[in-house]
Amino acid sequence: MRRDGTPYAFTCPSPRRYQHQWFWDSCFHAVAWSHLDPERGRQELRTLMRAGRPDGFVPHTAFWNASPLWRRAPLYATASYRGDTGTESIQTPLLPVAWERVGGATPDDLAFLEAHARWLIRERDPDGDGLITILLPDESGLDDSPKYDAVYGRLAHWKPGYARLVQRCRRARWSAATLARTTDEHVEDVLVNVAHALSLRSLARLTGNAEWDEHAARTEAALVERCWNERRGLFFDLAGRSETQVELSTWSSLAPLALVGIPRELRERVANEHLLHRRRYWARFGVPSVSMEEPSFRPGFNAYRTWRGAAWMNTNWLMVGGLRALGADDEADTLAAGALAAVERSGYREYYHPRTGSGHGEQRFGFATLAIDLPSGFPATGGRVARSA
Repeated sequence: MRRDGTPYAFTCPSPRRYQHQWFWDSCFHAVAWSHLDPERGRQELRTLMRAGRPDGFVPHTAFWNASPLWRRAPLYATASYRGDTGTESIQTPLLPVAWERVGGATPDDLAFLEAHARWLIRERDPDGDGLITILLPDESGLDDSPKYDAVYGRLAHWKPGYARLVQRCRRARWSAATLARTTDEHVEDVLVNVAHALSLRSLARLTGNAEWDEHAARTEAALVERCWNERRGLFFDLAGRSETQVELSTWSSLAPLALVGIPRELRERVANEHLLHRRRYWARFGVPSVSMEEPSFRPGFNAYRTWRGAAWMNTNWLMVGGLRALGADDEADTLAAGALAAVERSGYREYYHPRTGSGHGEQRFGFATLAIDLPSGFPATGGRVARSA
């Protein structure tokens, strides 16, 4: 229980380094708990919502035990430098997806989920195009992905200027409308919007409210109309006021595979030409976070820059689901088996080398337990897809 009497119960992402509650980590933890102790998963998600506000905002990070120490506070996306109980930033919105998997949502839970969806649409889609905007690179969870290097420049997450970016957002009171109108360091991120659409579909099923299917369809259509690159056969983020496509192949370019509302022919191109291509993404121990053909592919350990080629369990989880949605069950089984082999070889690690299976980063890492859910993924819809050479 927090000092103000607020109860909390969440799974620590990593006992040594990550002791706060992170948004998408808790969603992944709940999916894993759904196989072992669903009630514990529900408490995890209720704690996450309890960290939010009545208007539906949920923070990227909640500080239940203590606020970040003074050395770290300038780098956390908080309203001030001390005393905050959570960040003012968001993270990849998978809350309704997690609730659908763990089950048992009450009417109060569902009311909050609807408020959360309305907050994202109202506050993070300032141009009203159906795509929500991130202000900081770590709002996607892919903090140091090379796809952000050119967008954020000296303000990138792994550079000293990142503190200036956080301060700029504080001055703007974390208003996406203000920052999208006056700066170019913001992104309509493919992965974030795939998660948004998945959650809207989950919310429609949970509540029976068709409005959420309509919002999901709008986001899916915007991904196709504005993020799809016909020449490359990939989906790319839109950066800055010009909304320029960021043409760098990372796993988020593949993420729309998980959306059955995306035209099948586009998902098949992504699968055939990229995910199943042995020189691009089809590695022995899981899907690399950057195409193996990109110059920025660096899959080994780096203390300050991650998501630059390593395989992560949540990446594999989403891609297994995407393949099953195409009916590519054999390929999904192979991908799941490779990722599970990395866990057997190296334990529950933060991330893995996609070619060797060696584990890197933190040990006893919470959302690596998504491995328990890998064999299922999302429901298949039939059909076949061929493997590329």
